[in-house]
Amino acid sequence: MASPSLIAKYVKTSLLASAGVALSLPVATHAIAEEESAAVERIEVTGSRIQRADMETSSPITVIDRATIDASGMPTISDFVRNLAQNSFGSFRDASGFGSGQSSQSTVDLRGLGPQRTLILIDGRRTGYSVAFGGATQNLNTIPMAAVKRVEILRDGASAVYGSDAIAGVINVITNKEYEGGNLEVEFGRPQQEGADESSARFTVGSNSDKTNIVASVEFYKREALYDRQREYSNIATGTSFGWPGGGIPSHSDEFIDERCPENLGDSADFPNSYIGANGRCNYDFTADSATMAAQQRFSTFVNINHQLTDDVELFSRALVSRIWTEGRYAAAPVTAPYPLWTRTEENKYLFDAAAEKYGFESFIDEETGELVHQDVLLLMRTVPNGNRDTEVEDTEVNLLGGLRGDLDLFGGANWEIGTQFIRSEVSSISKNLANKVAIQNALDSGDLNFFGLDYVDGDGNMVTYTPGEAEAVMAGFNSWGIFRGRTQTVAADANLSFDMFDLPAGSVPLALGLEWNTTSFMQENDPASNRLELAGTSGGDNIYGKKRDIFSASAETIIPVIEGLDVNLSARYDNYSDFGSTTNPKVGITYRPFDMWLLRGSWGKGFRAPGFDDLYGNASESFPTAIDTTACELSGDKDSPACAAQQYRSFYGGNEQLDAEKSESLTFGTVVNLTDNWDVELGYYAIEIKDTIGTISAQKAFDLEATGIDGIVFRNDDGSVDFLKLTTQNLGVLNTSGIDFNTNLLVETGFGDINFKVDWNYIIEWNEQPDPTEDKIEYIGEMGSPQMRGNVGITWMKDDISASWNSYYIDKQSSVIADETYSVGNHITHDLQFGYNAPWNGKVSVGVRNLTNKDPELNHDYYGHPGYDLYLYSPIGRTYYLRYSQQF
Repeated sequence: MASPSLIAKYVKTSLLASAGVALSLPVATHAIAEEESAAVERIEVTGSRIQRADMETSSPITVIDRATIDASGMPTISDFVRNLAQNSFGSFRDASGFGSGQSSQSTVDLRGLGPQRTLILIDGRRTGYSVAFGGATQNLNTIPMAAVKRVEILRDGASAVYGSDAIAGVINVITNKEYEGGNLEVEFGRPQQEGADESSARFTVGSNSDKTNIVASVEFYKREALYDRQREYSNIATGTSFGWPGGGIPSHSDEFIDERCPENLGDSADFPNSYIGANGRCNYDFTADSATMAAQQRFSTFVNINHQLTDDVELFSRALVSRIWTEGRYAAAPVTAPYPLWTRTEENKYLFDAAAEKYGFESFIDEETGELVHQDVLLLMRTVPNGNRDTEVEDTEVNLLGGLRGDLDLFGGANWEIGTQFIRSEVSSISKNLANKVAIQNALDSGDLNFFGLDYVDGDGNMVTYTPGEAEAVMAGFNSWGIFRGRTQTVAADANLSFDMFDLPAGSVPLALGLEWNTTSFMQENDPASNRLELAGTSGGDNIYGKKRDIFSASAETIIPVIEGLDVNLSARYDNYSDFGSTTNPKVGITYRPFDMWLLRGSWGKGFRAPGFDDLYGNASESFPTAIDTTACELSGDKDSPACAAQQYRSFYGGNEQLDAEKSESLTFGTVVNLTDNWDVELGYYAIEIKDTIGTISAQKAFDLEATGIDGIVFRNDDGSVDFLKLTTQNLGVLNTSGIDFNTNLLVETGFGDINFKVDWNYIIEWNEQPDPTEDKIEYIGEMGSPQMRGNVGITWMKDDISASWNSYYIDKQSSVIADETYSVGNHITHDLQFGYNAPWNGKVSVGVRNLTNKDPELNHDYYGHPGYDLYLYSPIGRTYYLRYSQQF
């Protein structure tokens, strides 16, 4: 068990933090105590249901207090968590986008295993699941900074305690439950370059009495959009072959471009973003219009109420309501498959023949049949007349919790708790200025859409003169909105009982028992046109109605003190899902403290991840991946033939109700050394294996499997050409990762102030995946997007009412070889600086700079295309100055 000196040390550092210095909690000792008292209390730590005084468990935990979060200068909890060293490959940030509301989302991805394998808790209970990613991930943006007291990060699997999703680890946000008085805090952040200006305000009020504690807060956050044109590295004339004006690919002649296409970007006032690209096509520079990050506003309210009903019974309740609005922008939509195919019809034949004569795709006599052949023309078109695709997203989460806890005289003294929870998450998205592909095709067939702006002679011999803007006006009539809305709703109840079963010479043997039940419903729908895949600029086609799952869980946990200093932690959990079945997941942990200053620990456990609703029930959504038709290539007998060239193929991705859960095993062991009362060092190893990973085979793999005789994946037309691919989710392969965590925390007390030095470092030994049982393992570590190391170093100094902090963030270099070509990016280091002053009128002023050296993201346009970097790993905002003022009442 932990010595009282370790607990006292935490109290000391906590008091320093509350005075204004930013300290990360000792990452090795992790001793937690109430900041108002140095008394040793039994509390519950993340990853266990057993209350204890010793916060060192068999699993590694990082505890980060609010002062450390404030000293980081990060404006939101999602920004702070994104910089964790264990967020190995970065994670999704609230980027500009369209569709299912993803621009309101921010996730965390511990160990690089995917956000769906990291569990997010608020006070030990799950937060809501977002519709935006099929109900499989949780949105950090819904957690207001004003509610956060500290963050506990369990760097180990925890399905034996929490059930599904806790494969890579757990983020547990502990909220404020005791607060006296009021606090108003305002903050303004201004990047040195244009875009992404931000501001926030939060007000917290609380009251404590002998029986009741109330904490309430409101918070508002606003960030302006960041456009591609506002950063030099993304303001590059990145064109695509779909333009306005555009071009055509005739079925039997050379492709051509509209003669109105400007030779250079900016040459034409009518078509300012169009130009003839290196590919010889009329390209469109979409970076002139598109946004990298969406404009965002958040408003949230938070209330925590605890009331002592009797000496032995306490009522607890919490309400959290969060609403997020975003406005994103993409350039006008390219009209993709079914691509507009211009064919000669009775209605358009005069216009068609004029274009054929001008651009050289005239009709001809087939030498074999003697028949007149009219060529078809595949049009490369972008709906510029319809305007930019502007997407407005509204994301709302309501999270309500209530329950009772207390003590019983049973079993020599027992702790019990029952709770109920209601969570409702809703997302709605409106994508404006889309275009109906069916209407475009009909207008081409009828001759109403004169795409190339041609004059022609009609059947009566009259000259029909094209009027500038005529085609644009026709296209504007096809303007459509894409509408998406979705909802998840969870009703849950849980009951926990813990007590000491009996005593052994080395201590008592506790037992914690738990029961949980919840039912979650899920729905998402698109507007009818999107669902029929008729709108250019959105994938659509993913309606899920009336699906729900019921879950019943039972868990048990105990700690056996074998000898003084040696504890064995045993836990297990049974989960029964109404939609895929049941699973039982055990865990064994050992802690051994041969001396007060030295701890050895290790754990082994099983885990699982239930398939998401989208994994199970998602309808077909359309995409166009690039692949080689293996069967056609083999039949050609010539690897240089057109049949062996990579092409885009229409593919439909969807759910699979026969999916099983992913299954995992995790192993950790390590050591913690308290070198002095103020210096801790931790070194730990972890290994995780995930089987039956849920995913989708690639288009290339689909063709390869078809060539071996497997049907039902590639569907062909009567002439043997590919119609479409059916790529549903499957339980596929195996994923393995292992690595080393290193942490140290040193507090130095000097005559010129107290200095806190901390390091948090993660080194990945392996991260490999076997995509499916027919393939070999592929090692990804060190590849582009998969850095081998991430680390954070922080120094904080405080003397009297003045404080300063310096935080540095390191992301390792990456390199990939594709077709004998090497693509790479270098090491990435950014620095944040903050100064703070505690004013005598109970105010605090903090000024700082994020990304002090104005470091750009690590760029490789050849590999990433646009915008030239990995948005999961690197922020595009650049150097940002901020001012924060906090006033206590």
